[in-house]
Amino acid sequence: MPFLYYILLSVLLLSACQREKKSKENQNAVTSVDNAKSRNTGPKYVKSVQFVYPMKFDTCQFNEELKIVYANNKHYKIDSAHLFFNQQQIATLDSATREYVFKIPKEKCGTNTLKVIAFHPNNKCGVATQTFIVKPDKAPKSLSYQLIKTYKHDTDASTQGLVYIDGIIYEGTGIKGHSSLRKIDLESNKTLATLGLDNQYFGEGITVYKDKIYQLTWTSQKAFVYDLASFTLLTTFDYAMREGWGLTTMNDKLAMSDGSHNLYHLDPELFSVIKTVEVYDNKGPVVHLNELEYINGYIWANEWLTDRIVVIDPQSGEVVQELLLPNLLTAAEKAKLDQNDDVLNGIAYNEKKGTIYVTGKHWPKLFEIKTY
Repeated sequence: MPFLYYILLSVLLLSACQREKKSKENQNAVTSVDNAKSRNTGPKYVKSVQFVYPMKFDTCQFNEELKIVYANNKHYKIDSAHLFFNQQQIATLDSATREYVFKIPKEKCGTNTLKVIAFHPNNKCGVATQTFIVKPDKAPKSLSYQLIKTYKHDTDASTQGLVYIDGIIYEGTGIKGHSSLRKIDLESNKTLATLGLDNQYFGEGITVYKDKIYQLTWTSQKAFVYDLASFTLLTTFDYAMREGWGLTTMNDKLAMSDGSHNLYHLDPELFSVIKTVEVYDNKGPVVHLNELEYINGYIWANEWLTDRIVVIDPQSGEVVQELLLPNLLTAAEKAKLDQNDDVLNGIAYNEKKGTIYVTGKHWPKLFEIKTY
């Protein structure tokens, strides 16, 4: 009897295990079906719509009444559609409407984006996007200036960056083997401190943030951060932009140029890009943005190889004002310079007086001016 009992018990246990296994397999199968169903509950995207206008690279302007037109594949009936401008929904269109007139806001120069999402029967959707260009609708206002004072400037200095603080000019200079960071008494033109860069680096724009001074390099994709008081190197940063040109402090951020028509808003601690702004005037992109200075909410920038300074809205990228300075130097002084390189470059702001200091690469003078 005991032997038969154990055999019967083993058979019962084996049968119970097989039933439990089948039950788990059935549960898994049901779960798999449920998961598949849940994956299929979202809309199915189809290629059913496209923009007719604007087309890629079309150029429009602020305040323009833009007629947006999209078309759909006749095989897909449209129930309704949503229109987006730079990720913000601007309209809901009914089943019969394929056009919408939109006034372009004074918000962002350069590349702007439209998107349409069309809703079809049977949980289907069609999506199309289109980029186009927006520029200002007005020419920048022309500034005039009054010359306040002229100071001496070291002709050995290939000026790439300029900052004024309490009677002191901080200057970053370029040229490999001659690049430096300098601290200069403005009134006496006496150099109080100098730090030379390694010969491999071409120094570029500088700025002061809190108790630190930052310096870019041209093609090395590296920035140096020093203690402002001692010029002691604290750290270095690498940046993704192909070249470093101008740099300025904009409240709690830095702004950087790379010789293109772009300005980059940077985190001053991480040196990461927070925002990229494209700079345009009413004629198109403004390229070769060089030395920068943040003044009363706007970024002032030298336009390389010209006597033009542009005043830029740092959020929209619009050039709102311009300052032309063709005659600061005499003809004799200009004759001693390389006209292909020794150009206007260097802007520093005296906040207490409301005046601006400007100079150029290897210029013999630095000028204090007041604009109006």
